[in-house]
Amino acid sequence: MGERIGERGAACTDLTVGADPAGSDLALVKSAGRVLQILEMFDEIQREARVSEIAERLKVPQSSTSVLLKSLVRLGYLDYDPASRSFLPSPRVALLGAWLDKGPVRDGSLVRMLEHLSERTGGTVILAARNAIFSQYVHVLQARTAMRFHVPPGTRRLVVWSATGTALLADSPEAEIGPLVRRTNAEAPAGQPPIALAAVLANLARLRRDGHFFSRGLVTPGAGSIAVPLPRRIDSRGRPLAVAVSGLLDEFERREAEIAAAIHDAVARFLPEDPLRS
Repeated sequence: MGERIGERGAACTDLTVGADPAGSDLALVKSAGRVLQILEMFDEIQREARVSEIAERLKVPQSSTSVLLKSLVRLGYLDYDPASRSFLPSPRVALLGAWLDKGPVRDGSLVRMLEHLSERTGGTVILAARNAIFSQYVHVLQARTAMRFHVPPGTRRLVVWSATGTALLADSPEAEIGPLVRRTNAEAPAGQPPIALAAVLANLARLRRDGHFFSRGLVTPGAGSIAVPLPRRIDSRGRPLAVAVSGLLDEFERREAEIAAAIHDAVARFLPEDPLRS
């Protein structure tokens, strides 16, 4: 656990979350991965940062971080302020991907919904998408409570064994679930206990019955996560998305109905009837 200052100035204790099940096994090109981590870090902190802070957050040598930052400045993706010796993403970054979607992602209503959930629930708010056998966290708003689980953007969880993953599979027929569980068990890293198909189907049944799925320490002991599938119309290509609110399990046991209702209310309030309007 590490203590740090939260966005509102309160001391926060970050608790350890479960490791990415693919984690260090992936053969990523380091420089490419670090560039994206830098951009995701700015998305999380939403302010300028100096090279020392960026290196510390990414756990990368400061010399390597400095080289990457200078390259991104030369390419026009970061701006550098000599007075404060700090970096900030440029407008060029803001325009990346704008062509991909004409709906809630592009007009900002999806992000506004996530921000509303963060304010209303106080928990960590996660937007997740399917990535092969994983649920990947594509956008994360960290909790601002004194005790919290810090969840980095890009974190991946097994889609058949996580709150967001269960929500992403809400519309999947049973005939697809069995092969997916077998593939997950075959590709999961060493040390991952085998996942039973019956347990996955039971979780999906609970989701469809309740309208949400409540993970009670499914991935991280002591953590609770309540997830809801988003309508397919949210994404212009119909790809499944899910939203979850996560926090301390003891608190979420008491607040399950409240948080689930908050998620459903936010979806109804912020996401338009016709997200593909121009």
